[in-house]
Amino acid sequence: MTDAAATNPSGAVNANANADRYVEACRAGKPIDWHPVIDAHAHLGQNHNFLILDSSAEGMIRAKDRIGIDRTAVSSIPGTIGGWSKGNDVVIDAVQRFPDRFIGYITVNGFDPGSVLAECERCWAGGCRALKLHTAQGFHYDRPELAPAFEFANDKRCPILLHVWGWELDHIEPLLGRYPHADFILAHAGSDMKERYAEVGNAYPNAWLETCFSKCPKGMIEYFISEGLEDCTLWGSDADFYAASHQVGRVLMGEMTPAVKKKLLYDNAAKLFGVDR
Repeated sequence: MTDAAATNPSGAVNANANADRYVEACRAGKPIDWHPVIDAHAHLGQNHNFLILDSSAEGMIRAKDRIGIDRTAVSSIPGTIGGWSKGNDVVIDAVQRFPDRFIGYITVNGFDPGSVLAECERCWAGGCRALKLHTAQGFHYDRPELAPAFEFANDKRCPILLHVWGWELDHIEPLLGRYPHADFILAHAGSDMKERYAEVGNAYPNAWLETCFSKCPKGMIEYFISEGLEDCTLWGSDADFYAASHQVGRVLMGEMTPAVKKKLLYDNAAKLFGVDR
């Protein structure tokens, strides 16, 4: 790596200077084995409209071992679209059987606001340590039906992962100030309105950007690094919707310094989730 690349405060490097260990491992098809890796966004279980060949905890571990991913933060696919308690049971089972491999997200039923706190407490007792909400449930995040979930995350000072496709940021931004002790993970950073993601990420210390995005436009992650967000950007795969190998390549081959790649792949998530190797 050139001296100029090594001292670039934005963390970006020229592609020709990017022959680092991450690039070498990616090109050789070898796992990342010199430091831990955390996937901040993944799912267990089947989707309702396409088949996932092996949606079990064991299947995910096998896939992640090939890449070198040590821990995966998971919610249940059914839990995001209607099977809340049964989906949470799948996550609790994975967390309890493989506590060093999974971090559990809790999903809640916004159609029954009276059940939200009790379900959060049940899953927390089962070992889950974060929440996951999705607008596919039919609610904007600032709707009162979901307030108990945000209050729970604020009380526990834990992360809450939100599906975001740009437009939801307008509904999320007031919540960032209302619940300052909850850490908001804004999924699919750059999927739309990338400038708004950067604006929100820089304005609120409890906002985190998560990278999974199927279209993977060139330079998207590098854009957030250039905007000064390297300490609050997380790598996530959205497996098993997307292949983790496909998504991790965006970081491994990215035009960033190795130090920044390590932040995205481990350091930032370890801080957020309170993980100590």
